[in-house]
Amino acid sequence: MGGRSWTELFFLDEAIALAAGHRPCFFCRRRAAKSFRAAWAKARGAGVPLAAEMDAVLHDERLDQGRKRLHALPVRAEELPDGMVVAAAGEAYTIARGRAFRWTARGYEAAAKIPRPDGLLTPPSTLGAISAGYRPLLHPDIEAAYPATTDA
Repeated sequence: MGGRSWTELFFLDEAIALAAGHRPCFFCRRRAAKSFRAAWAKARGAGVPLAAEMDAVLHDERLDQGRKRLHALPVRAEELPDGMVVAAAGEAYTIARGRAFRWTARGYEAAAKIPRPDGLLTPPSTLGAISAGYRPLLHPDIEAAYPATTDA
């Protein structure tokens, strides 16, 4: 551990880190952190926030009486942007390219279809930032199996 005011955390990919209620680090991922902050501001129609302000909101959205909060889905799972994480039947699924990838301790497993979700694990503010243009890094297994398409 670095002994600074933060704790080094490691996740399978950025989608899982964001679902856990974290944001990109301004120290080690400055460009991504600035992009996330700009998208956050755009989604809220407000000025660019300080990291501490985003952290406070994410903390409130992260927990419900000491347990991981499950949020209502604002749209059908198929309509969620890439990088959203939903809970379904006690499992976590990352949504990408219109598919659901089940999270396991060994990595992702592709699902045949998006299961009926119980709720959204990704905090609403993060959903707002992603909907406003932030693009989280997804695990290479997802990228290799279903590469992102670009509009020409």
